[in-house]
Amino acid sequence: MNFESKYGVINYHNTPWNDKALNGLSLEIDTITATESNSVNLIAEFCSQKASENYVLIASRVSASSGLLKKIHYQSGFVTVEHTLEVSSAGMSMEKIELLANKFPVVVENYSERDIPQLEEIAAFEFKHGRFYEDPFIDESIACLRNRNWISDLINQKTTIKVLKKKDRIVGFMAYKIHEDTANLILGGVQEKYRHLSYGFWANVLLGLKDVKEIKTLISSSNIDVVNLYTYFGFQFSNPQFGFHKHL
Repeated sequence: MNFESKYGVINYHNTPWNDKALNGLSLEIDTITATESNSVNLIAEFCSQKASENYVLIASRVSASSGLLKKIHYQSGFVTVEHTLEVSSAGMSMEKIELLANKFPVVVENYSERDIPQLEEIAAFEFKHGRFYEDPFIDESIACLRNRNWISDLINQKTTIKVLKKKDRIVGFMAYKIHEDTANLILGGVQEKYRHLSYGFWANVLLGLKDVKEIKTLISSSNIDVVNLYTYFGFQFSNPQFGFHKHL
């Protein structure tokens, strides 16, 4: 969708998966087309209109190397809420993954309907990183609700969800989608008590994706445990970005 004014054009998309937790509408800016001198006025006009339409949150991501875009966002009242990295399996060692999967065997299976409440609990309470959790102006209970709701959204979208079980209880999961030759890891984690099983679980999930050309995901660079995990498996990092929020 486009917002056009005499100052320029903003291309954006709505983010309805956030709305229920926020109790209001939300969107994410994709591109800003304007001169530097007009950008702040363009964003101010855009935010004013969206506030009148009951939007409560505007998000944006920009390249970490773009000083100009970062400056424009700060001047427009946005706050930095996260730093992200794109992760790719381009350098992944399948041999290492197979060795680890054999060394630390765990049972990885598809979720069942009776598992959904446990998935929602893990999604709500085991995550500490991501734009909602890292935004100091969003209450943790809202971040938890957003992640809880995310599970039902993923299920409705027919997303593949693999689970890790211990004594018949789910202690971890990984949700992903495969499009053509690429697997996109969307959301995954292991309960803190069972974090020692993370490498074995990830190895077995990745082993199940050995026939795809590439495995990709987006992570918070603040999540050192996850950065270390993907580094161990030989993944490559690229496109560092700043994540911004503006509360209306």
